Amino acid sequence: MNKENIKSIVGKIKEYRCLFLSGLIFGGIIYFLLISNSLVNSNDGLWEYNYYKAGKWSLSLGRWFWLYLDRLRFGISTEPLTSLISLACFSAGFVYIADLFELGKNKVSYLASMLFLSSNVVCISLSYRFMSPTFGLAFLLSVLAVWVICKWKNKIWGILFAGAFMALSMGLYQAYIGCTCFLFVGYVLFVLRDKRIILKDILKLIGRTLLSAVVGGGLYIGILNLHLKIFHISMSDYNGASSYSVGNMIRNFVGSVQGAYSTFSRFFFENYFKVNVLQEFYLFYVAFSLITVLLMIGLIKVWKISKIRAGIYLIFIFLIPVASNAVLLVATQAWTGLLMTAPMALCFPVFLCLEERHISAKRSKLQWVNIALMCLMLYGNVYQVQIDQQAMLEGQIATTTMAEDILHDLNDAGYLDGESEYCFLGVPAANEMFATSVIFEKANTDARFGAWYRDTNCNIRSWQGVFTYLCGSDIKICDAYGYQTAVTDEETANMPVYPQEGYIRKIGDIVIVKVSE
Repeated sequence: MNKENIKSIVGKIKEYRCLFLSGLIFGGIIYFLLISNSLVNSNDGLWEYNYYKAGKWSLSLGRWFWLYLDRLRFGISTEPLTSLISLACFSAGFVYIADLFELGKNKVSYLASMLFLSSNVVCISLSYRFMSPTFGLAFLLSVLAVWVICKWKNKIWGILFAGAFMALSMGLYQAYIGCTCFLFVGYVLFVLRDKRIILKDILKLIGRTLLSAVVGGGLYIGILNLHLKIFHISMSDYNGASSYSVGNMIRNFVGSVQGAYSTFSRFFFENYFKVNVLQEFYLFYVAFSLITVLLMIGLIKVWKISKIRAGIYLIFIFLIPVASNAVLLVATQAWTGLLMTAPMALCFPVFLCLEERHISAKRSKLQWVNIALMCLMLYGNVYQVQIDQQAMLEGQIATTTMAEDILHDLNDAGYLDGESEYCFLGVPAANEMFATSVIFEKANTDARFGAWYRDTNCNIRSWQGVFTYLCGSDIKICDAYGYQTAVTDEETANMPVYPQEGYIRKIGDIVIVKVSE
Protein backbone atom coordinates (compact mmCIF):
# COMPACT_ATOMS: atom_id res chain seq x y z
CA MET A 1 0.00 0.00 0.00
CA ASN A 2 1.16 3.52 -0.80
CA LYS A 3 2.06 5.30 2.45
CA GLU A 4 1.23 8.59 0.77
CA ASN A 5 -2.45 7.65 0.98
CA ILE A 6 -2.33 7.45 4.76
CA LYS A 7 -0.20 10.58 5.02
CA SER A 8 -2.74 12.44 2.89
CA ILE A 9 -5.44 11.87 5.53
CA VAL A 10 -3.35 13.45 8.29
CA GLY A 11 -1.91 16.03 5.92
CA LYS A 12 -5.32 17.53 5.20
CA ILE A 13 -5.75 18.50 8.85
CA LYS A 14 -2.47 20.39 8.64
CA GLU A 15 -3.40 21.96 5.30
CA TYR A 16 -6.80 23.09 6.60
CA ARG A 17 -5.68 23.71 10.18
CA CYS A 18 -7.30 27.16 10.29
CA LEU A 19 -10.64 25.67 9.26
CA PHE A 20 -10.28 22.89 11.83
CA LEU A 21 -9.26 25.20 14.70
CA SER A 22 -11.91 27.80 13.89
CA GLY A 23 -14.58 25.10 13.98
CA LEU A 24 -13.33 23.84 17.32
CA ILE A 25 -13.21 27.34 18.80
CA PHE A 26 -16.63 28.22 17.38
CA GLY A 27 -18.11 25.03 18.85
CA GLY A 28 -16.51 25.72 22.21
CA ILE A 29 -18.06 29.20 22.26
CA ILE A 30 -21.61 28.35 21.25
CA TYR A 31 -21.71 25.28 23.53
CA PHE A 32 -19.97 26.96 26.46
CA LEU A 33 -23.18 26.92 28.52
CA LEU A 34 -23.48 23.15 28.13
CA ILE A 35 -19.79 22.46 28.72
CA SER A 36 -19.30 24.80 31.69
CA ASN A 37 -22.38 23.47 33.50
CA SER A 38 -21.86 19.79 32.56
CA LEU A 39 -25.35 19.72 31.08
CA VAL A 40 -26.92 16.50 29.87
CA ASN A 41 -30.41 15.49 28.81
CA SER A 42 -32.58 13.85 31.48
CA ASN A 43 -32.87 10.51 29.71
CA ASP A 44 -29.81 8.48 28.65
CA GLY A 45 -27.52 11.45 29.27
CA LEU A 46 -28.47 11.47 32.96
CA TRP A 47 -28.49 7.68 33.32
CA GLU A 48 -24.86 7.35 32.26
CA TYR A 49 -23.71 10.69 33.62
CA ASN A 50 -19.91 10.58 33.70
CA TYR A 51 -18.87 6.93 33.43
CA TYR A 52 -19.99 4.30 30.97
CA LYS A 53 -18.40 1.39 29.16
CA ALA A 54 -20.38 0.08 26.22
CA GLY A 55 -21.31 -3.58 26.65
CA LYS A 56 -23.94 -6.12 25.71
CA TRP A 57 -26.74 -3.59 25.22
CA SER A 58 -24.70 -1.52 22.76
CA LEU A 59 -23.64 -4.67 20.95
CA SER A 60 -27.26 -5.83 20.68
CA LEU A 61 -27.96 -2.57 18.83
CA GLY A 62 -25.24 -3.37 16.28
CA ARG A 63 -22.72 -0.86 17.64
CA TRP A 64 -19.76 -3.20 18.02
CA PHE A 65 -17.01 -0.59 17.50
CA TRP A 66 -18.40 1.47 20.36
CA LEU A 67 -17.09 -1.20 22.77
CA TYR A 68 -13.50 -0.46 21.76
CA LEU A 69 -13.84 3.32 21.63
CA ASP A 70 -15.18 3.44 25.20
CA ARG A 71 -12.25 1.39 26.44
CA LEU A 72 -9.79 3.72 24.74
CA ARG A 73 -11.14 6.52 26.92
CA PHE A 74 -11.59 4.24 29.98
CA GLY A 75 -15.34 4.85 30.03
CA ILE A 76 -14.79 8.37 31.36
CA SER A 77 -16.96 11.21 30.08
CA THR A 78 -16.25 14.45 31.92
CA GLU A 79 -16.26 18.06 30.80
CA PRO A 80 -14.69 19.86 29.05
CA LEU A 81 -12.52 17.11 27.54
CA THR A 82 -15.34 14.88 26.27
CA SER A 83 -17.22 17.63 24.43
CA LEU A 84 -14.00 19.04 22.99
CA ILE A 85 -13.07 15.61 21.62
CA SER A 86 -16.52 15.35 20.03
CA LEU A 87 -16.35 18.85 18.56
CA ALA A 88 -12.85 18.14 17.23
CA CYS A 89 -14.20 15.11 15.34
CA PHE A 90 -17.13 17.08 13.90
CA SER A 91 -14.82 19.94 12.93
CA ALA A 92 -12.27 17.58 11.36
CA GLY A 93 -15.02 16.11 9.21
CA PHE A 94 -15.45 19.46 7.51
CA VAL A 95 -11.79 19.58 6.60
CA TYR A 96 -12.40 16.66 4.25
CA ILE A 97 -15.71 18.06 3.02
CA ALA A 98 -14.00 21.35 2.11
CA ASP A 99 -11.28 19.44 0.29
CA LEU A 100 -13.81 17.20 -1.45
CA PHE A 101 -15.47 20.24 -3.00
CA GLU A 102 -12.11 21.86 -3.74
CA LEU A 103 -12.77 24.92 -1.59
CA GLY A 104 -9.19 25.41 -0.48
CA LYS A 105 -8.99 28.58 1.62
CA ASN A 106 -12.37 29.81 0.43
CA LYS A 107 -14.15 31.53 3.34
CA VAL A 108 -17.38 29.74 2.45
CA SER A 109 -15.87 26.58 3.94
CA TYR A 110 -15.88 28.32 7.34
CA LEU A 111 -19.55 29.21 6.94
CA ALA A 112 -20.42 25.65 5.93
CA SER A 113 -18.54 24.23 8.92
CA MET A 114 -20.26 26.60 11.35
CA LEU A 115 -23.66 25.80 9.83
CA PHE A 116 -23.25 22.14 10.70
CA LEU A 117 -21.57 22.66 14.07
CA SER A 118 -24.44 24.93 15.15
CA SER A 119 -27.07 22.41 14.08
CA ASN A 120 -29.34 21.01 16.73
CA VAL A 121 -28.15 17.44 16.18
CA VAL A 122 -24.66 18.43 17.39
CA CYS A 123 -26.12 20.15 20.46
CA ILE A 124 -28.24 17.15 21.38
CA SER A 125 -25.35 14.79 20.68
CA LEU A 126 -23.24 16.67 23.22
CA SER A 127 -26.04 16.27 25.77
CA TYR A 128 -25.52 12.51 25.50
CA ARG A 129 -22.07 13.10 26.95
CA PHE A 130 -21.27 9.45 27.59
CA MET A 131 -21.49 8.78 23.84
CA SER A 132 -20.89 12.14 22.19
CA PRO A 133 -17.37 11.11 21.01
CA THR A 134 -19.09 8.09 19.44
CA PHE A 135 -21.25 10.42 17.34
CA GLY A 136 -18.31 12.67 16.50
CA LEU A 137 -16.07 9.83 15.32
CA ALA A 138 -18.95 8.19 13.41
CA PHE A 139 -19.39 11.47 11.51
CA LEU A 140 -15.67 11.80 10.77
CA LEU A 141 -15.44 8.22 9.50
CA SER A 142 -18.57 8.63 7.37
CA VAL A 143 -16.99 11.65 5.66
CA LEU A 144 -13.62 9.93 5.23
CA ALA A 145 -15.36 7.05 3.44
CA VAL A 146 -16.45 9.45 0.67
CA TRP A 147 -13.18 11.36 0.63
CA VAL A 148 -10.93 8.35 0.05
CA ILE A 149 -13.12 6.85 -2.67
CA CYS A 150 -13.20 10.17 -4.52
CA LYS A 151 -9.69 11.47 -3.90
CA TRP A 152 -7.28 8.56 -3.68
CA LYS A 153 -5.56 7.72 -6.94
CA ASN A 154 -5.18 4.06 -5.99
CA LYS A 155 -8.73 2.92 -6.68
CA ILE A 156 -8.46 -0.52 -5.08
CA TRP A 157 -7.21 0.84 -1.79
CA GLY A 158 -9.85 3.57 -2.03
CA ILE A 159 -12.61 0.96 -2.25
CA LEU A 160 -11.20 -1.10 0.62
CA PHE A 161 -10.61 1.85 2.94
CA ALA A 162 -13.94 3.44 2.11
CA GLY A 163 -15.63 0.15 2.98
CA ALA A 164 -13.63 -0.10 6.21
CA PHE A 165 -14.55 3.46 7.22
CA MET A 166 -18.23 2.75 6.53
CA ALA A 167 -18.10 -0.42 8.63
CA LEU A 168 -16.43 1.41 11.51
CA SER A 169 -18.87 4.33 11.30
CA MET A 170 -21.87 2.00 11.39
CA GLY A 171 -20.20 0.09 14.23
CA LEU A 172 -20.46 3.32 16.24
CA TYR A 173 -23.87 4.66 15.16
CA GLN A 174 -25.64 3.35 12.07
CA ALA A 175 -27.53 6.55 11.22
CA TYR A 176 -24.31 8.22 10.06
CA ILE A 177 -24.29 6.04 6.94
CA GLY A 178 -26.72 8.69 5.71
CA CYS A 179 -23.89 11.26 5.88
CA THR A 180 -21.81 9.06 3.58
CA CYS A 181 -24.67 8.58 1.13
CA PHE A 182 -25.77 12.22 1.06
CA LEU A 183 -22.23 13.55 0.77
CA PHE A 184 -21.58 11.24 -2.17
CA VAL A 185 -24.79 12.39 -3.88
CA GLY A 186 -23.64 15.99 -3.44
CA TYR A 187 -20.22 15.18 -4.87
CA VAL A 188 -21.69 13.47 -7.95
CA LEU A 189 -23.82 16.56 -8.58
CA PHE A 190 -20.61 18.56 -8.25
CA VAL A 191 -18.53 16.57 -10.74
CA LEU A 192 -21.37 16.24 -13.26
CA ARG A 193 -21.18 20.02 -13.70
CA ASP A 194 -17.48 19.88 -14.50
CA LYS A 195 -17.09 19.26 -18.23
CA ARG A 196 -13.40 18.52 -17.71
CA ILE A 197 -14.41 15.23 -16.05
CA ILE A 198 -15.64 12.77 -18.66
CA LEU A 199 -18.83 10.77 -18.11
CA LYS A 200 -16.95 7.48 -18.16
CA ASP A 201 -14.91 8.51 -15.12
CA ILE A 202 -18.05 9.61 -13.28
CA LEU A 203 -19.73 6.26 -13.95
CA LYS A 204 -16.61 4.48 -12.73
CA LEU A 205 -16.73 6.58 -9.55
CA ILE A 206 -20.36 5.59 -8.97
CA GLY A 207 -19.47 1.96 -9.56
CA ARG A 208 -16.53 2.09 -7.14
CA THR A 209 -18.72 3.70 -4.51
CA LEU A 210 -21.39 1.02 -4.84
CA LEU A 211 -18.69 -1.63 -4.57
CA SER A 212 -17.24 0.04 -1.46
CA ALA A 213 -20.75 0.08 0.04
CA VAL A 214 -21.00 -3.68 -0.53
CA VAL A 215 -17.56 -4.13 1.06
CA GLY A 216 -18.50 -1.89 3.99
CA GLY A 217 -21.87 -3.52 4.54
CA GLY A 218 -20.41 -7.00 4.35
CA LEU A 219 -17.58 -6.10 6.70
CA TYR A 220 -19.96 -4.49 9.19
CA ILE A 221 -22.35 -7.45 9.23
CA GLY A 222 -19.49 -9.97 9.37
CA ILE A 223 -17.77 -8.31 12.34
CA LEU A 224 -21.12 -7.75 14.08
CA ASN A 225 -22.16 -11.40 13.72
CA LEU A 226 -18.76 -12.50 15.00
CA HIS A 227 -19.17 -10.37 18.11
CA LEU A 228 -22.75 -11.57 18.65
CA LYS A 229 -21.56 -15.16 18.43
CA ILE A 230 -18.59 -14.67 20.76
CA PHE A 231 -20.65 -12.92 23.42
CA HIS A 232 -23.79 -15.06 22.90
CA ILE A 233 -26.01 -12.05 22.24
CA SER A 234 -28.92 -11.59 19.84
CA MET A 235 -29.93 -8.33 18.19
CA SER A 236 -32.36 -6.09 20.05
CA ASP A 237 -35.75 -5.07 18.66
CA TYR A 238 -35.07 -1.47 19.77
CA ASN A 239 -35.63 0.97 16.90
CA GLY A 240 -35.50 -1.72 14.23
CA ALA A 241 -32.02 -3.05 15.07
CA SER A 242 -33.12 -6.66 14.60
CA SER A 243 -34.55 -5.92 11.14
CA TYR A 244 -31.12 -5.81 9.42
CA SER A 245 -31.09 -8.22 6.45
CA VAL A 246 -30.78 -7.99 2.69
CA GLY A 247 -34.09 -9.77 2.22
CA ASN A 248 -35.87 -7.39 4.56
CA MET A 249 -34.36 -4.39 2.75
CA ILE A 250 -35.65 -5.67 -0.60
CA ARG A 251 -39.13 -6.53 0.70
CA ASN A 252 -39.57 -3.13 2.33
CA PHE A 253 -37.69 -1.03 -0.23
CA VAL A 254 -40.67 0.95 -1.57
CA GLY A 255 -42.00 1.67 1.92
CA SER A 256 -38.52 2.66 3.11
CA VAL A 257 -38.12 5.14 0.25
CA GLN A 258 -41.51 6.64 1.05
CA GLY A 259 -40.48 6.84 4.70
CA ALA A 260 -37.25 8.62 3.73
CA TYR A 261 -39.17 11.26 1.77
CA SER A 262 -41.68 11.64 4.59
CA THR A 263 -38.90 12.09 7.19
CA PHE A 264 -37.15 14.64 4.99
CA SER A 265 -40.40 16.61 4.69
CA ARG A 266 -41.11 16.50 8.43
CA PHE A 267 -37.61 17.69 9.27
CA PHE A 268 -37.60 20.74 7.01
CA PHE A 269 -41.22 21.67 6.37
CA GLU A 270 -43.41 20.43 9.21
CA ASN A 271 -41.53 21.76 12.27
CA TYR A 272 -41.31 18.17 13.59
CA PHE A 273 -38.07 19.17 15.29
CA LYS A 274 -37.09 22.64 16.49
CA VAL A 275 -34.08 23.04 14.21
CA ASN A 276 -33.86 26.81 13.79
CA VAL A 277 -35.56 29.73 15.56
CA LEU A 278 -36.45 31.20 12.16
CA GLN A 279 -38.07 28.08 10.73
CA GLU A 280 -41.51 29.28 11.80
CA PHE A 281 -40.97 32.24 9.45
CA TYR A 282 -40.69 29.87 6.46
CA LEU A 283 -36.91 30.17 6.28
CA PHE A 284 -36.55 26.59 5.05
CA TYR A 285 -39.13 27.16 2.32
CA VAL A 286 -37.19 30.16 1.07
CA ALA A 287 -33.87 28.31 1.31
CA PHE A 288 -35.10 25.27 -0.60
CA SER A 289 -36.76 27.47 -3.22
CA LEU A 290 -33.40 29.14 -3.88
CA ILE A 291 -31.56 25.80 -3.83
CA THR A 292 -34.06 24.39 -6.32
CA VAL A 293 -33.44 27.34 -8.65
CA LEU A 294 -29.66 26.87 -8.35
CA LEU A 295 -29.94 23.13 -8.98
CA MET A 296 -32.11 23.75 -12.05
CA ILE A 297 -29.57 26.24 -13.38
CA GLY A 298 -26.97 23.55 -12.84
CA LEU A 299 -29.20 21.06 -14.68
CA ILE A 300 -29.41 23.35 -17.69
CA LYS A 301 -25.63 23.71 -17.76
CA VAL A 302 -25.19 19.95 -17.50
CA TRP A 303 -27.78 19.45 -20.25
CA LYS A 304 -25.63 21.57 -22.56
CA ILE A 305 -22.68 19.27 -21.84
CA SER A 306 -24.57 15.98 -22.24
CA LYS A 307 -28.18 14.85 -22.06
CA ILE A 308 -27.09 11.60 -20.41
CA ARG A 309 -25.24 13.57 -17.73
CA ALA A 310 -28.35 15.70 -17.24
CA GLY A 311 -30.44 12.55 -16.72
CA ILE A 312 -28.01 11.27 -14.09
CA TYR A 313 -27.95 14.73 -12.49
CA LEU A 314 -31.76 14.74 -12.19
CA ILE A 315 -31.81 11.23 -10.72
CA PHE A 316 -29.30 12.23 -8.07
CA ILE A 317 -31.38 15.29 -7.15
CA PHE A 318 -34.31 12.98 -6.42
CA LEU A 319 -31.99 10.73 -4.39
CA ILE A 320 -31.23 13.50 -1.87
CA PRO A 321 -34.05 12.64 0.63
CA VAL A 322 -33.33 8.91 0.29
CA ALA A 323 -29.58 9.32 0.75
CA SER A 324 -29.96 11.55 3.81
CA ASN A 325 -32.21 8.92 5.42
CA ALA A 326 -30.32 5.89 4.15
CA VAL A 327 -30.47 4.21 7.56
CA LEU A 328 -34.22 3.73 7.06
CA LEU A 329 -33.46 1.49 4.09
CA VAL A 330 -31.30 -0.71 6.33
CA ALA A 331 -33.28 -0.62 9.59
CA THR A 332 -36.72 -0.84 8.01
CA GLN A 333 -38.59 -0.68 11.32
CA ALA A 334 -36.70 2.32 12.69
CA TRP A 335 -38.20 5.65 13.66
CA THR A 336 -36.22 8.86 13.26
CA GLY A 337 -35.13 10.66 16.40
CA LEU A 338 -33.22 13.92 16.53
CA LEU A 339 -29.93 12.05 17.05
CA MET A 340 -30.39 10.44 13.64
CA THR A 341 -30.74 13.68 11.70
CA ALA A 342 -27.06 14.52 11.09
CA PRO A 343 -27.34 13.73 7.34
CA MET A 344 -30.19 16.22 6.96
CA ALA A 345 -28.26 18.78 9.02
CA LEU A 346 -25.56 18.42 6.35
CA CYS A 347 -27.92 19.48 3.57
CA PHE A 348 -27.47 23.24 3.69
CA PRO A 349 -23.69 23.14 4.30
CA VAL A 350 -23.18 20.73 1.39
CA PHE A 351 -25.45 22.70 -0.94
CA LEU A 352 -23.44 25.79 -0.02
CA CYS A 353 -20.18 24.00 -0.93
CA LEU A 354 -21.71 22.64 -4.13
CA GLU A 355 -22.80 26.03 -5.37
CA GLU A 356 -19.63 27.85 -4.39
CA ARG A 357 -17.00 26.04 -6.41
CA HIS A 358 -17.87 25.18 -9.99
CA ILE A 359 -17.38 26.46 -13.54
CA SER A 360 -17.04 30.23 -13.11
CA ALA A 361 -14.60 31.85 -10.70
CA LYS A 362 -16.86 34.86 -10.16
CA ARG A 363 -19.94 34.46 -7.95
CA SER A 364 -23.31 35.13 -9.48
CA LYS A 365 -25.92 37.29 -7.75
CA LEU A 366 -27.85 34.15 -6.82
CA GLN A 367 -24.75 32.71 -5.16
CA TRP A 368 -24.40 35.89 -3.11
CA VAL A 369 -28.06 35.61 -2.12
CA ASN A 370 -27.45 31.97 -1.16
CA ILE A 371 -24.51 32.95 1.04
CA ALA A 372 -26.56 35.68 2.71
CA LEU A 373 -29.40 33.23 3.31
CA MET A 374 -27.00 30.70 4.85
CA CYS A 375 -25.66 33.43 7.15
CA LEU A 376 -29.25 33.99 8.27
CA MET A 377 -29.59 30.22 8.71
CA LEU A 378 -26.47 30.23 10.90
CA TYR A 379 -27.93 33.05 12.99
CA GLY A 380 -31.10 31.01 13.61
CA ASN A 381 -29.13 27.83 14.33
CA VAL A 382 -26.96 29.50 16.96
CA TYR A 383 -29.93 30.85 18.87
CA GLN A 384 -31.82 27.55 18.71
CA VAL A 385 -28.95 25.68 20.36
CA GLN A 386 -28.81 28.45 22.99
CA ILE A 387 -32.48 27.78 23.70
CA ASP A 388 -31.89 24.05 24.08
CA GLN A 389 -28.90 24.54 26.37
CA GLN A 390 -30.78 27.04 28.53
CA ALA A 391 -33.73 24.63 28.75
CA MET A 392 -31.40 21.90 30.00
CA LEU A 393 -29.95 24.29 32.58
CA GLU A 394 -33.32 25.58 33.81
CA GLY A 395 -34.77 22.08 33.94
CA GLN A 396 -31.76 20.76 35.83
CA ILE A 397 -31.94 23.55 38.41
CA ALA A 398 -35.69 23.08 38.92
CA THR A 399 -35.39 19.29 39.14
CA THR A 400 -32.44 19.40 41.56
CA THR A 401 -34.19 21.95 43.79
CA MET A 402 -37.29 19.75 43.92
CA ALA A 403 -35.27 16.60 44.63
CA GLU A 404 -33.32 18.25 47.46
CA ASP A 405 -36.55 19.53 49.02
CA ILE A 406 -37.98 16.00 48.83
CA LEU A 407 -34.88 14.67 50.59
CA HIS A 408 -35.43 17.15 53.44
CA ASP A 409 -39.08 16.07 53.74
CA LEU A 410 -38.08 12.40 53.73
CA ASN A 411 -35.59 13.09 56.50
CA ASP A 412 -38.15 15.06 58.57
CA ALA A 413 -40.66 12.22 58.19
CA GLY A 414 -38.10 9.68 59.36
CA TYR A 415 -38.05 7.82 56.05
CA LEU A 416 -34.51 8.67 55.03
CA ASP A 417 -32.34 5.72 55.97
CA GLY A 418 -30.00 3.24 54.32
CA GLU A 419 -32.51 0.39 54.21
CA SER A 420 -35.72 1.75 52.65
CA GLU A 421 -36.60 1.59 48.98
CA TYR A 422 -38.23 4.56 47.28
CA CYS A 423 -40.69 4.90 44.46
CA PHE A 424 -41.05 8.26 42.72
CA LEU A 425 -44.24 8.64 40.75
CA GLY A 426 -44.47 11.19 37.93
CA VAL A 427 -41.91 13.57 36.47
CA PRO A 428 -40.72 16.96 37.79
CA ALA A 429 -41.83 18.96 34.75
CA ALA A 430 -45.45 17.91 35.28
CA ASN A 431 -45.52 19.45 38.76
CA GLU A 432 -46.81 23.03 39.13
CA MET A 433 -43.80 23.91 41.29
CA PHE A 434 -41.43 23.19 38.39
CA ALA A 435 -40.35 26.73 37.50
CA THR A 436 -38.79 27.52 34.10
CA SER A 437 -38.93 30.40 31.64
CA VAL A 438 -40.71 30.53 28.29
CA ILE A 439 -37.48 29.21 26.76
CA PHE A 440 -38.22 25.75 28.15
CA GLU A 441 -41.29 25.37 25.93
CA LYS A 442 -39.36 26.58 22.88
CA ALA A 443 -36.75 23.84 23.26
CA ASN A 444 -36.66 20.42 21.67
CA THR A 445 -38.18 17.58 23.67
CA ASP A 446 -34.77 15.99 24.25
CA ALA A 447 -33.52 19.22 25.85
CA ARG A 448 -36.38 19.64 28.34
CA PHE A 449 -34.63 18.37 31.43
CA GLY A 450 -37.14 16.99 33.92
CA ALA A 451 -39.67 15.96 31.29
CA TRP A 452 -38.24 12.50 30.76
CA TYR A 453 -39.91 9.37 29.39
CA ARG A 454 -42.66 8.13 31.70
CA ASP A 455 -42.36 4.38 31.12
CA THR A 456 -41.32 2.34 34.14
CA ASN A 457 -37.66 1.70 33.39
CA CYS A 458 -36.93 5.24 32.15
CA ASN A 459 -38.64 6.87 35.12
CA ILE A 460 -36.70 4.73 37.58
CA ARG A 461 -33.35 5.39 35.92
CA SER A 462 -33.92 9.15 35.56
CA TRP A 463 -34.88 9.57 39.22
CA GLN A 464 -31.89 7.47 40.24
CA GLY A 465 -29.66 9.72 38.14
CA VAL A 466 -31.07 12.86 39.75
CA PHE A 467 -30.41 11.70 43.30
CA THR A 468 -27.09 10.01 42.58
CA TYR A 469 -25.40 12.54 40.30
CA LEU A 470 -27.12 15.85 40.98
CA CYS A 471 -27.93 15.51 44.69
CA GLY A 472 -25.11 13.16 45.69
CA SER A 473 -27.55 11.04 47.69
CA ASP A 474 -27.24 7.26 47.78
CA ILE A 475 -30.88 6.30 48.01
CA LYS A 476 -32.20 3.08 46.53
CA ILE A 477 -34.98 3.36 43.96
CA CYS A 478 -37.33 0.38 43.90
CA ASP A 479 -37.34 -2.09 40.99
CA ALA A 480 -39.87 -2.26 38.14
CA TYR A 481 -42.14 -4.65 40.05
CA GLY A 482 -42.32 -2.32 43.03
CA TYR A 483 -42.98 0.63 40.73
CA GLN A 484 -45.82 -1.12 38.89
CA THR A 485 -47.34 -2.23 42.18
CA ALA A 486 -47.31 1.34 43.43
CA VAL A 487 -48.77 2.74 40.21
CA THR A 488 -51.75 0.39 40.29
CA ASP A 489 -52.45 0.76 44.02
CA GLU A 490 -55.70 2.62 44.80
CA GLU A 491 -54.20 4.23 47.88
CA THR A 492 -51.42 5.69 45.74
CA ALA A 493 -53.91 7.05 43.22
CA ASN A 494 -55.59 9.12 45.93
CA MET A 495 -52.37 10.63 47.25
CA PRO A 496 -51.75 14.38 46.76
CA VAL A 497 -48.68 15.51 44.83
CA TYR A 498 -45.56 17.38 45.95
CA PRO A 499 -45.43 19.67 47.96
CA GLN A 500 -48.89 19.04 49.46
CA GLU A 501 -49.13 17.34 52.82
CA GLY A 502 -49.31 13.59 52.43
CA TYR A 503 -47.38 13.34 49.17
CA ILE A 504 -45.00 10.96 50.97
CA ARG A 505 -46.37 7.70 52.31
CA LYS A 506 -44.95 4.31 53.17
CA ILE A 507 -46.98 1.50 51.68
CA GLY A 508 -45.68 -1.92 52.59
CA ASP A 509 -41.90 -1.93 52.31
CA ILE A 510 -41.68 0.97 49.85
CA VAL A 511 -41.71 4.71 50.51
CA ILE A 512 -43.94 6.31 47.87
CA VAL A 513 -43.19 9.88 46.73
CA LYS A 514 -45.81 11.29 44.41
CA VAL A 515 -44.34 14.12 42.34
CA SER A 516 -47.06 14.47 39.70
CA GLU A 517 -50.13 12.70 38.37
